[in-house]
Amino acid sequence: MLSANPDATALSSLISALRRFNQYDGKMQVSTILTLLEIAHAEAKHEDISVQDIEKNVGLQSGTASRNVYYWGEGHKDMRGGHEMIHVGFDPSDRRKRSLRMTNKGKAFINELVRGAH
Repeated sequence: MLSANPDATALSSLISALRRFNQYDGKMQVSTILTLLEIAHAEAKHEDISVQDIEKNVGLQSGTASRNVYYWGEGHKDMRGGHEMIHVGFDPSDRRKRSLRMTNKGKAFINELVRGAH
């Protein structure tokens, strides 16, 4: 429940983080932001995450989840992106699954967001 006077510092931190995402794409959807944050969160917990996990966790159709992954990864010829913040590999136990990992660039971006939130 939102109190009568929300914490201005916490709101400023959220605004600052969203502005950083806005620098990449002014029309970025929340699901695109959540895709990167879900991957960073899984990695922080030392857990594996796949495109199928993104579909489930963010509530996306398979094509949308894949596009969001490409956006933060190597990009795709038919869309914006190619930010190289994640690496898409194959799960060694199931080559049909793509495993997702943060790159050093992605880790630096997430660390910057987290530092700004404190």
